[in-house]
Amino acid sequence: MTAIRTFKFRKRFPSGGLAADLSAESIATGRPDQQHIQIYRKIYLSPPEGINWKDLAWLCVGVSLHSEKLSSRFPEGVEIAVHRLTFPLSDYRAEVAALAIDGWLREEFNLPDTGARVDYSPETGSHVFHWGGMQDPFADNF
Repeated sequence: MTAIRTFKFRKRFPSGGLAADLSAESIATGRPDQQHIQIYRKIYLSPPEGINWKDLAWLCVGVSLHSEKLSSRFPEGVEIAVHRLTFPLSDYRAEVAALAIDGWLREEFNLPDTGARVDYSPETGSHVFHWGGMQDPFADNF
């Protein structure tokens, strides 16, 4: 079990920015009495109480970016327990939860960059999220 540590995601753009603080800890093996979500094999995510469903979905995406590396590093399993996800409403979109946990995981386990990032498109006036080699996580491409 590691100590609870906070990762501060900040991305500034000329027109503003995006921000979130994520506090979490890793637990070498899952706690059977704790409610958690299986992300991949024995990789689990425990969300904070009362989390919005969109934030939770994007936290799952962020963990999934590293699931294979975590699975090989922790064959007995690992639980990522998120204690808090806070953000200013003016500088936040739900996708930022994925980028915040991506940053937390990379720092916590010294994992390589997956290519997940956000840019701002002045042409469209909106944020553009990239997920490395992963296509749009919620696209229905059947």
